[in-house]
Amino acid sequence: MFSHTTIDLIDCVLAYDINKQKYLFIGPGIFQVLGITAKQLHQNHNLWDELINKTYLPCIKEHIKNLTPNNSIELNYLINTPQHTTKNIHDKKSLIIDDVTGHRVLLSVIREQPLLKGHSADTIEKLHQQEDAGLSKQLLNSLIDSQTNFLIRIDIDGNYSFINRQYLKVFGYKAKELLGKHFSKTTLPEEAHLCEGVFIKCLNNPGKVIPLLHKKPDIHGNLHDTEWEFISIVNENGEVCEIQGVGQDITDKIKIEAEIKSTAQKLDSFIESITDSFFILDNKWRFVRVNTAFEKVSEKNRDELLGQVIWKVFPSLMDTGFGRAYYDAKAKQESIKLMEYFAPLNKWFRTTVYPSAEGITVFAKNVTYEMRAQEEVLWTKNSLEALINNTTDQIWSVDAETRYAYMNNAYVKHIEQLTGVAPQKGEYSNRHMGYPRQLLDDWKVYYERALKGERYTIISESIDEQTKETVYYEINFNPIYTTSGQVMGAGCFARDISVRLKNEHELLSQNKRLRNIASLSSHELRRPVASMLGLIDIIDKENLQNPENRQIIDYLHIVSTEIDEVIRLIVDHTFTRTD
Repeated sequence: MFSHTTIDLIDCVLAYDINKQKYLFIGPGIFQVLGITAKQLHQNHNLWDELINKTYLPCIKEHIKNLTPNNSIELNYLINTPQHTTKNIHDKKSLIIDDVTGHRVLLSVIREQPLLKGHSADTIEKLHQQEDAGLSKQLLNSLIDSQTNFLIRIDIDGNYSFINRQYLKVFGYKAKELLGKHFSKTTLPEEAHLCEGVFIKCLNNPGKVIPLLHKKPDIHGNLHDTEWEFISIVNENGEVCEIQGVGQDITDKIKIEAEIKSTAQKLDSFIESITDSFFILDNKWRFVRVNTAFEKVSEKNRDELLGQVIWKVFPSLMDTGFGRAYYDAKAKQESIKLMEYFAPLNKWFRTTVYPSAEGITVFAKNVTYEMRAQEEVLWTKNSLEALINNTTDQIWSVDAETRYAYMNNAYVKHIEQLTGVAPQKGEYSNRHMGYPRQLLDDWKVYYERALKGERYTIISESIDEQTKETVYYEINFNPIYTTSGQVMGAGCFARDISVRLKNEHELLSQNKRLRNIASLSSHELRRPVASMLGLIDIIDKENLQNPENRQIIDYLHIVSTEIDEVIRLIVDHTFTRTD
């Protein structure tokens, strides 16, 4: 573990585990060099610090604090031993990492150096103080160079007198390229007036901080946005001798701010463009943000809303589902969704409430039209259901698997009367246990035709169980399509046409009788009528006593008898049913 340092036997060697805060090793030379024993140091870890001259201790601790792994530092200082002896100490400290435990171990190799001949302890102390001052200066420079900020100094002529490492690294220069050169060398010509103005202000206002924001080019011509604070430095006579500037590259910061601003603008545009009402309430229930849609739906402009407590603007809101949702979301820190009617506005809203540490955010969509449309759809559905169920016609449908999808009351009642078993929605229509197998097979074929897209009508015949009369039904089969044009089922409509068929049969019978009448009229009646008309024409009207008239009258009597018989025959055909 101690292979990093060469150790003499007369040295005092100490190994201190910083992680465990304990000494791992104390060499045998401790008493000879420090005047204390290993046991005393184990018992009191601060004993060594108590030996060091108080003027050195803060600086020594600072050096140890800034020591990095696998590096070392050499220190010289005075100690006062318990034996009241002042010793000049050389202390080489190294920070190493233990290979086994990974702990940080501070290794100190301490040896006594004799006081130089002719130098008193006070003189030695002054030399050490000077040496320590040099080390402190190195430490300060190290801190300056480790900064991520820029640090520059400019003399009263405007020439660079100091530039830290970060400035040189970012802008690509070497110190010798800028030191002694005027600051205008690293200034854009179009922004030179800004830098000159700050320089003059610093000269005229000692001790005042002057800000500057400008673009600065690097050695390759790339521009960097920089932010600075300049202040003048005065000498012991109060005269300005230099101007010091501390700055930073804010190029990325500006880009991020621009992106944030752009994102915020896009968000603002989105919020203002959405049709949903949007608003934000702070923890005191005050409006801090509203969008145009909320202004329209609330019938209030944002000047009337922003900064106002929601319960004062909308007092009736508190005792509604909205108010309870706002309180619950804030109390439980959970998002809440609800659908609620707001009577003062006569509108329905679908609302989502999002809680946050700063308050709540609310999105509310006006769904009044949708709700009324749903109500109309429901009313239409109920009306249609009532209409369908108030008819004696049978209406039903099956899905693609021939399962019952819908049945009106007339159909259910009819099937129950026929089979004794009421059909149920979702059951397979062609498996109804009340039907004979052959009839089920026939209906399976009927459904399959409709499910293949065929639209057709059949006449079904059955026996009424109560009257024992034959009943006839006209059944329409219609395929039911999806919006994409696929057959999803079959709709069926059955109407009792027994009366209609009976009436049609009566009409056919009546038509037959009328045809017979027409036939009789055109043949049997026309002949005697023609004979009568001929006999009348030959009557001697001037001499009614003409003997021939008597004979004509006899013939007329015979013809009248024939006409009467034909009329009786027509009457018989009119009121007597002939099939």
